[in-house]
Amino acid sequence: MASSSRSAFKAAVFALGLTAAVSAAAPARAALVVEADAWSPLSALYDGGLRLAQDPEPGQTTTPRPNAAPAGEPPRQARKRALLYSLLVPGMGELSMGAKGRAVGFFTGEGLIWSNFIYWKVAGHLRKDNYIEQAMLNAGVGVTSESDDYWRLVGQFERSSGSGPGSYEEDLRREARDLYPRDPAAQDAFVAQKLPTGDRAWDWSSPDLQSSYTTTRENSKRAFNRAQYSFAAAVLNRVLSVIDVQLLRRKAAKELRSGWTRPDTRVYADTDADGYGRVVLERRF
Repeated sequence: MASSSRSAFKAAVFALGLTAAVSAAAPARAALVVEADAWSPLSALYDGGLRLAQDPEPGQTTTPRPNAAPAGEPPRQARKRALLYSLLVPGMGELSMGAKGRAVGFFTGEGLIWSNFIYWKVAGHLRKDNYIEQAMLNAGVGVTSESDDYWRLVGQFERSSGSGPGSYEEDLRREARDLYPRDPAAQDAFVAQKLPTGDRAWDWSSPDLQSSYTTTRENSKRAFNRAQYSFAAAVLNRVLSVIDVQLLRRKAAKELRSGWTRPDTRVYADTDADGYGRVVLERRF
């Protein structure tokens, strides 16, 4: 038993000696590449794509290995799909390409645009209901569904019929005389056709109430116009998103050709013949 133990011990000593001899005869610099997460605690700080390598031999060329370089340029269908996403919902194209920060920006802009549209649309309808109610209470209007031109006339003239300043009928007769200067019958027919009667007639009780009506109506029209601006903003947001997707695609293609995926982090390790070494951390932006 003791003899076999001594034999095993001698064999181990011989193996260690042989290993030391081979190590001493090896070149000063090796080309060993080791995965970072296989030996170094630095792998906990960076992605699994980091590489530890010693300097190459003179004349030897190496190709940088990116952290997460794509396997190839995105197919044409994927690019078209990203553009279509951006046209439908700005930010979806960026999200499909992995640019989450940019996608959030476009999503936020789109939400603000349509929130603005809803706000001013509701405000316009509320103010319209308000000025119609004023016309019914203070001018005797008995209708609610009329053209915008009718409500403009209600605010422009103090009364619909009668003679004298502020009368819509007087304005119609003046226009009829210009159109049919020598035909009184045609003038009367023209006025009868245009003049509002019945529930469509109005007569303001005071100029101040008519002025309040006019102001409310102008505010309503202004609100509707601001709501319409949202459509232009939505179109602009889609155009910007499509341009942004194109820029992202070109950037990805450029990084693929250069062999780097930015930001790129690499760690180099080298040793000398005496066993001393150093570790160099390289960060490329």
